[in-house]
Amino acid sequence: MKNRNHHPLLYLALLSFFMFLSGLNMVYAQGKIKGKVVDDKKIGIPYSSVALWNADGNMLIKGSITNLEGLFAVETKAGEYTLIISNMGFLKVTRKIVLSSDKDLEVGEITLNSDIQNLQEVKIVGSKPFVLQKTDRIILNVGESVLAAGNDAYSIIGMAPSVQMTNGNISMEGKSNVLIILDGKKIPNATLSNILSAIPGDQIDRIELITNPSSKYDASASGGVIEIYTKRSKKLGWTANTGGNLTQGYRFGGGANAGLRIGAPKLDFTLNGSYTKRGHIEKGYDNRVLFQGRNRVGDFNQTVDISDGAAADGSINASLNYYINKKNTIGADYTFVKVHMYGKGNVDALITQPNNFSKVNTFNNLDLKVDFANYDVFYKLDLDTLGSNLLLTTNYTNYISNQNQQFNQDKFNNGAVSPEVSLFRNKASSNYDIYTASLDYTQQLNPKLKLESGLKYTYTHNNSLQHPANFVNNQWQETGGNFSSLGYKEQIPAAYLNFNYETGKFNVQAGLRGEFTQYAVVMGLDSNYFNLFPNVRADYKVTKNYTTSLAYAKSINRPSYDDLIPYELYIDNYTLTRGNALLRPEYQHSFTWSNLYKKYSFRFGYTQTEDAIMSTILYDQNSLRFIKTKANFLKNHLVSASLGFPIKFADWWNSNNRLSGYYQNIRFPDPLENTSIMIRKKYYFTVFSNHTFKISSTVSGELSASYESPVISGIYDYNEYVNVTAGIRKKIFKNLGFIKLDVSDIFYKNNQLLSTNIVPLITESIHRVDTRRVRIAFGYNFGKIDKDRRVQTNGNGDELGRLKL
Repeated sequence: MKNRNHHPLLYLALLSFFMFLSGLNMVYAQGKIKGKVVDDKKIGIPYSSVALWNADGNMLIKGSITNLEGLFAVETKAGEYTLIISNMGFLKVTRKIVLSSDKDLEVGEITLNSDIQNLQEVKIVGSKPFVLQKTDRIILNVGESVLAAGNDAYSIIGMAPSVQMTNGNISMEGKSNVLIILDGKKIPNATLSNILSAIPGDQIDRIELITNPSSKYDASASGGVIEIYTKRSKKLGWTANTGGNLTQGYRFGGGANAGLRIGAPKLDFTLNGSYTKRGHIEKGYDNRVLFQGRNRVGDFNQTVDISDGAAADGSINASLNYYINKKNTIGADYTFVKVHMYGKGNVDALITQPNNFSKVNTFNNLDLKVDFANYDVFYKLDLDTLGSNLLLTTNYTNYISNQNQQFNQDKFNNGAVSPEVSLFRNKASSNYDIYTASLDYTQQLNPKLKLESGLKYTYTHNNSLQHPANFVNNQWQETGGNFSSLGYKEQIPAAYLNFNYETGKFNVQAGLRGEFTQYAVVMGLDSNYFNLFPNVRADYKVTKNYTTSLAYAKSINRPSYDDLIPYELYIDNYTLTRGNALLRPEYQHSFTWSNLYKKYSFRFGYTQTEDAIMSTILYDQNSLRFIKTKANFLKNHLVSASLGFPIKFADWWNSNNRLSGYYQNIRFPDPLENTSIMIRKKYYFTVFSNHTFKISSTVSGELSASYESPVISGIYDYNEYVNVTAGIRKKIFKNLGFIKLDVSDIFYKNNQLLSTNIVPLITESIHRVDTRRVRIAFGYNFGKIDKDRRVQTNGNGDELGRLKL
């Protein structure tokens, strides 16, 4: 019996052995198809696609890629096949072949001919629409825009659909705290406008406005994500561009930029640089009602005339990628931005109180210098042709800000002839060091299921100093408000898991992100907390042309660094900004329903925010100063609906349009009685319309218009906002160059009236800057593009198309 019990195992072992031998016999019975892919100069073309199909050409049998010399070898069993050789930039070659069982098949050299007649010159062979709608994002092909040249990233984002610019702050679909990413690198909020203003539109390839970011993005992207991609090398050879612009508003300005992109079989190198200088003015007024408690005791009326000012900024961006082989890539990026702004002028105030009348004339002198540097190193391992990869990234960012302010004040009390003279200055500096390391893994488990996971660690350190001083007895004496030890530290380890599954007409994306935050603010809070942030989106393809999508996400908005650090920056003698070291993070729950029918989109959203971080004012009744700061409000409810639709008026005239409506409900404590709850409600809407005109094969025009009805934000009321910009471009030098004329903010409505109507904060103000400008821009592209011999980032386009990605 024992022997019989061993017989099945013996039979199984023998069967496995014979199957192994049979498999070896089949392997050895297979033959190889060998050859070399070359161009018209008989030079081998690496990374060409070699596809072996059955004789009828309706079933893929095997695939391969040529090596660096253009050689390939495909092993398969004997039979008749169709061999297809292809590479981007070349015409596809198809051959019928027969492989016998007794020897390999040498097909010799296979020549691929270019599908572009002249590759020696830089030519435009196609164009993309400026606005492209998707269920989770809007893509702006900035490289196709007439208005991009001579403009900067900050201005271009302000012209984008779904984006609102309110008092210099960026919001998207009515939500603030938008995460801005430049070529994969986060831009700190503290320096956002300065950095974006230093990036020329000529160097931007596209901008993506992501309203439903996945768990792969930081949970702090509660307002959405704006990703900016600059132009990078994509082909072998080299290209270069140079350009410049002259602008005239109230003040004159100009700028220049240049770029170099080199592509070789083993590396890519990109270098961009720019410099801009423009005159700056600021004119307006600030009117306030003065209170003691709830009793009105006077008026404050101030005029602002900063007529002597300028802003200069320069930027350098360099990128180097080295392709170790077809699967391994290493690279490094470097970005540096330097900004210098100054403004000088008069700020005059009339202060009326019972039995007291004062006239205050102040000469303001402001000087601001900002340095931003970012270093990035990465390693990427491609695991297959479907998009599976491993990405390791390390990053270091340094941001330095130095601001010097001086106020020379003459105060005339009750009609006095001789003034009380005082001099005050304030020096404030801030230094941020941000270290980041991340590991991202993407695996295409099968044609319908993709898994993404990753780890990230971020360490932020800030050191801030402030030295206010009065000029007394012919020397500067620092006041008791000297903050010599301000600062901030933060650590955030994070992990995420995200998957995308497709079955039939359904596509589901679900993810979970965990973040543990530890932070400490000098003269503020020390805290740590752990949060989980779920994110889910379900798409259903109702028909070929119509897709509907439901999404939910929980997110966090941590206070920006400059909102936390409690140093003071003076706007004038009676207005300053101060950080709030007691700020807590806000949490958002967002629900969206998105619909895409052909090129038409409709989106409905609801967002509830707990401990909403919003702008407010503290009023110092003794000094009559308004202190602008941020505070945690109780709740903010936002309902939104938007409709995007293109209109083709004629073959030469196309437009993209977007209408959005909002309802906002804000709850916060009464400024004088914290136990009382105040509620603010507001309906408002925005309109965006972009028009492109193809006047001839070399002349095109563009008009972009935005309108926003009066809105509320925290305790503030903002009046309507209008921005209309138009331009025309002429291609020259066989389409290698261009000249362009445009006018920005044609109606000079890009400056909003700001007011508050809550006792004791009754104010009205407007500050106009030099936004209406006429601009002449020019550019020229040159270089030598060779045939593309490198694995493309979209080289898996066929596979991804089958996956509907």
